[in-house]
Amino acid sequence: MTYEYIMEGLQQLKHHTDHNQRKHSIKRDVVWITISSLITYLVASYLDLAERYIDWTALGEFYQLDEIIFVLLVFCAGLIWFSTRRISELSLSLKHNLAMQAELSQNNKKIRQLLNDKQALVQRIALVRESERDHLASELHDIFGQHLAAMDANLTVALNQTDNPTLQPILESVMDSTTVLRSITRNKLRHLKPPSLDSIGLKGAVRELVSEWKHAFQGSEHLSLEIQDHEIPKAVALSIYRGLQEGLRNISRHANADQVFIYLHQFREPGNACIQLKLEDDGQGFNSNIEAQQGLGLISIRERCEALDGEFYIASRQPQGTCLTITIPYDPII
Repeated sequence: MTYEYIMEGLQQLKHHTDHNQRKHSIKRDVVWITISSLITYLVASYLDLAERYIDWTALGEFYQLDEIIFVLLVFCAGLIWFSTRRISELSLSLKHNLAMQAELSQNNKKIRQLLNDKQALVQRIALVRESERDHLASELHDIFGQHLAAMDANLTVALNQTDNPTLQPILESVMDSTTVLRSITRNKLRHLKPPSLDSIGLKGAVRELVSEWKHAFQGSEHLSLEIQDHEIPKAVALSIYRGLQEGLRNISRHANADQVFIYLHQFREPGNACIQLKLEDDGQGFNSNIEAQQGLGLISIRERCEALDGEFYIASRQPQGTCLTITIPYDPII
């Protein structure tokens, strides 16, 4: 609100200044016209131009040169009429342009408001999504985890107490299935609910994510972390974590890469701070038009970045591969 008042005051001051400049210009033009007319009168009086004009035109009576003054009068009147017409057209054009400018300004305000509403909505959706993930993770941990643990304990007891050669393979098969389900549940829990950023920070969460991801990745990875966890807001840290998580998932599924480079750096300048994630691979490349992809993961990450006034960029990497860059500004936590 204060910014709008300041801008309105500046516009009023500019309008007042322009009005004073126009008044000064009109006065100056009137003065010059008056001085020019007075000088013309003095010169004409001193040289007797009217008498001289009569004598000059009398010499050309055969050609009716004395009538040329009426031609000049009509020509001057025509120029005045022509100037009036052009001024009228320019005035109408100016009014039309001012009306269009006012309409465009109003549309720009509406667009800015819509963009602000979109950013707020995306942030709200992200919070709701994270809340749903936390709820689902709690359900998996409290219900599936406990029941699977109980099943595993009961099956272990049953295997130790039974001597039935027919029943024992069945129990072992059920126990193997239980082990698989427990492993899947743990993986889903890690995906749904990242490690607590409040306890281990973004740096620790990224290290743990990369460490788990390396078990499924057959190539080599290069990790560079230069951040201060205590300065980064939780919303920014979570968006960076989700962006890295989605990028690593796409590399595993589509890239067929041998090397992956992960750079997470923090840039701080007076009055300006941002965090940048750069994820590169030497795989088969990726379509930079993410709207053409069937998945919505990268689109969701881009919207989350834009909601935080950040930038999302994905492009081909030379000589081959893909480069994903996420840059988000933030206000450091002191």
